[in-house]
Amino acid sequence: MFSHEGSEAMTMPGIDRRLPLIQDADLKDKIVLVRVDHNVVKKGEIRDPYRIDATLGTLYNIVERGGRIIIMTHVGRTRDKGTGRIKVEDDSSVEPVVEYLERKLYTKFVVPQFPVHPEWGIREIDTSINLHIKDLRAHRIGGVYLPNTRWFEGEEAEGEKRERFTLQLAGLADVFVNDAFGSWQAHASTVDIARHLPSFAGFLLQRELSNLRHLLEPKRPFVAVVAGAKYDTKIGPLKEIYKKVDHLILGGVIYNTFLC
Repeated sequence: MFSHEGSEAMTMPGIDRRLPLIQDADLKDKIVLVRVDHNVVKKGEIRDPYRIDATLGTLYNIVERGGRIIIMTHVGRTRDKGTGRIKVEDDSSVEPVVEYLERKLYTKFVVPQFPVHPEWGIREIDTSINLHIKDLRAHRIGGVYLPNTRWFEGEEAEGEKRERFTLQLAGLADVFVNDAFGSWQAHASTVDIARHLPSFAGFLLQRELSNLRHLLEPKRPFVAVVAGAKYDTKIGPLKEIYKKVDHLILGGVIYNTFLC
């Protein structure tokens, strides 16, 4: 049983009409692979469930329309940039997210277990997942939640490893829905997968794109507040924002960086 409170269905202003939207997708009896940004786990605990709650409208909508969901997200930074080695640890597990969703949605999710290489993480999605998909189609479970995408060797790899992982993901589902606006990195689970399945924008992604209108076509005076824990990926965008705003307010690590 997947308990819900209704979902969104209206097209939002400012959305490029060329973008395929979830409300236009045929989801009945389809397995739907949903990429979300549930990266809210710190040291094995959820500090703030906002990012999870923000995707519920998309999940409700899929189930209401007869779809069956497989969810995937990244959690933390598990890959050493120097060596490429991947750490698979409880601190970066999706289990806390799954427990939260089960309480929130009154349904059961299964997290498949795959063999883990001590240095290269999960090297492939093996056929053991087929039993879970069978249970999903038979409505014996409410959904499948894949392990942390960054535990998989192919997620941030290049070449054959990446393509193999992408094809394994595509083989799980009939439709792909991207609802992870915050996961902008061009990884296998965000970009490559869209080349292999009919792909649609979820409601959260649509809202974020709609909200960009306020940045591109702002009312004056225009004040931007930018904060967060990462600064290296924000320096470039900050330079562009600075050209558009009347006032720029910094916080968090970004503010400390500029102080130094």
